[in-house]
Amino acid sequence: MKRIAITGISGSGKSTLANKLGKKLDLPVFHLDKYFWGIGWKKRYATKEEFTSVVDGFAKQDKWIIDGNYRSSNIDLRLERADTIIFLDFPKWRCLWRVFTRIFNRKQPFDKTEGVRNKIDWFLIKWIWNYKIAEMRARVAKHKDNKRVFVVRNNREIRKLLLNLDGK
Repeated sequence: MKRIAITGISGSGKSTLANKLGKKLDLPVFHLDKYFWGIGWKKRYATKEEFTSVVDGFAKQDKWIIDGNYRSSNIDLRLERADTIIFLDFPKWRCLWRVFTRIFNRKQPFDKTEGVRNKIDWFLIKWIWNYKIAEMRARVAKHKDNKRVFVVRNNREIRKLLLNLDGK
């Protein structure tokens, strides 16, 4: 295991899992939110193509863990380049709850640019509620025959995955 793509709804735990796996497997971790959002939740790039180019640079490296959605910014390339795909297929209500509770954590989020704090707004609520789970399931399922694919549905399955992954 050298290239791991982690995807799922906002609030599903992608970044936390990426950090734990990065430490366990000694792989560099790229949190896409950290590269997409600047201070004040302002987009860092004027065009989708600029951001896609940055993500392409990560995906072309030999070793990585990339967590994030950004379906329109080359998720298919990340899934194709990955040797392992982890899809956090959590219920939407649980993700909404997690997003709501993390706004009370006043520490700097490790997966965001310095100065960007967790927040919740109607855009994020709608994004989570309207997340196209069936589309992502289909994108991930396309790779089940030629990659290690894990679909994780709860915290117990995450703990089990972390215990059983050995990096091979």
